[in-house]
Amino acid sequence: MSTNSLELESQLIEKIVEKRKNIMARAEQKTKKILASAEEEVKKIRAESEKQIISLVGSELRAVRDRIVGNAELEGRRMLMQTRQELLSKVFDDAERRLEEMAEGMSSDYTTILVKLISESISAIGGEVFFVTANERDLTYLKKNLKTISRDLKKDLGDITIKLDDDPIDISGGVIVRNNDATKTYYNTLKGKLDNVRSRIEAKVAQVLGVI
Repeated sequence: MSTNSLELESQLIEKIVEKRKNIMARAEQKTKKILASAEEEVKKIRAESEKQIISLVGSELRAVRDRIVGNAELEGRRMLMQTRQELLSKVFDDAERRLEEMAEGMSSDYTTILVKLISESISAIGGEVFFVTANERDLTYLKKNLKTISRDLKKDLGDITIKLDDDPIDISGGVIVRNNDATKTYYNTLKGKLDNVRSRIEAKVAQVLGVI
């Protein structure tokens, strides 16, 4: 092979090699760009996924927290109502016991209360003639002191007549009063009084505590 032919062949080979190098370089650059773009896309996908996961977890945590808080509020409210009921029951049980002790001992405080209950009942019913009934103990006291009681009540209520039933009733204390023709009856027992007071206090306490 002549020298010129060798040189020509060498030049062709160099050109081919150079061309391949250029092709490889461009391919490598393109590959790098594709990889970089892919990595960036992966980062975006990961970031979005993390946001979604965080958002989902946050929502679940908030829901769990709300459930816990809600349950705690309900439990707290239930305990509050239970404690309130226990305290009120204790107070009124004690008050009822003391009133019964006063009534059984016929203390001056109780006899004064008994007369006031009669006066209150007569004022509520209205009229001139009234029948009063009570338990056996209180009827015995009223019969013994009827003249004095009637005289004192007339000072405040005018010309009235008080009569006592012969048959006692089963109550802890207080009276039941009716008018002459029995069209009106006023129940003024100790238990009834306590129950009314208790209902009012329970409603007020419930409002203060935000229970109702």
